[in-house]
Order: sequence, then structure tokens, then C-alpha cells
Amino acid sequence: MPLTLSLVTGEDLQVLENLLQLYLHEASRFDPVEIGEDGKFDTSPFTKLLLTPEVDAYLVRIKGKIAGFAIVKPTFQGGEIVARSLTDLFLLETYRGFGIGEEVARMVFDQSPGLWHLEIYGKHEEAAKFWAKVIYRYTGDDFRHLTRRGNRSEIFEFRSPAARPQYSGPANEPEAIISPLPQET
Repeated sequence: MPLTLSLVTGEDLQVLENLLQLYLHEASRFDPVEIGEDGKFDTSPFTKLLLTPEVDAYLVRIKGKIAGFAIVKPTFQGGEIVARSLTDLFLLETYRGFGIGEEVARMVFDQSPGLWHLEIYGKHEEAAKFWAKVIYRYTGDDFRHLTRRGNRSEIFEFRSPAARPQYSGPANEPEAIISPLPQET
């Protein structure tokens, strides 16, 4: 299968660290993040987060090659996990626009049945449109869309697994979505 998710292990931490540098560079367009004197972004908040046993980080691979990552964090209430949140999803630019981000999100949501929260911070309109479309398709319009005024964020709340729409042919199958990627030279 050309699209895979694998849990990040100790051996993968340097790969994730490198991808986080690209992710934070991109995120700095929407959230002013300072770069250190060493020319790198501070990834220590992610490192601390990943040390939490309940947090899952996945590497995304396409045809065996690194394509991005996803990070899932739990929400606790009374010591119990009551929801999960896909806090970060990153794909290298090469793999965007082919439906891969949506399929990765579906795969992540399907990993943990139950309540999910997905929050978009600030004025990242492109992300808001992407997630509205993905969650609408994933849930069949069975979700709540909330807005927090204080930090101007949008929150989507929904349950997984959601009923997937019936596909009507190979044009909508993941293999067909992935196949138009640039060829290796």
C-alpha cells in the first residue's frame, strides 16, 4: 500500500525533529515564531509533548518515502481520556493537493473510535477550509463547529468512526488519488 502511517519510535525522533523544523517554518506565517541563534526553531514543546505516553505521533510515508507527520493528543477529564485531538498534521509540499492529507486524517481518526476535537488557531483560513471539508466528508455533516472568541480559534467536534461515503469508482480510491504524484527522476 503506498500510503502508510507508522507510530514514531525512538529511532524516528531525528526524522520527526527535521520535519518539525519545516512545519514550524511554515507555521511562522500565521504565528510569529522566533528562530534561534543556531538557525533552528525551538522544538522542545513538541519533544515534551511526545514524552507523554498518551500522545501518539505518526510518520506518514508514501511509497515508502517520508511525506510528513501527524500528532494526536488526548483530552482528559477526571483522569480519563474523553476525547482526542489531531493537533498537528504536516505534509511536504510535494504531496499536497492530491487528497493525501484528507486520507491521512481519516486513517488517524479511524485509529481511535470516540470523540474528537480539532482546533484551528488564529487566521489560518486555508487550514479552516481544509478541515471543514475533511470533517464534513468524514462525518457526513454530523459534527459541531464552534468558535472561541478569546483566541479566535475554530473547533470541530465529532465522533469516530464516522460512516464513510460510498465511493462510486476507481477515480475516488486512494490508489488513484495518490498516483498523480510527481515521478522520480
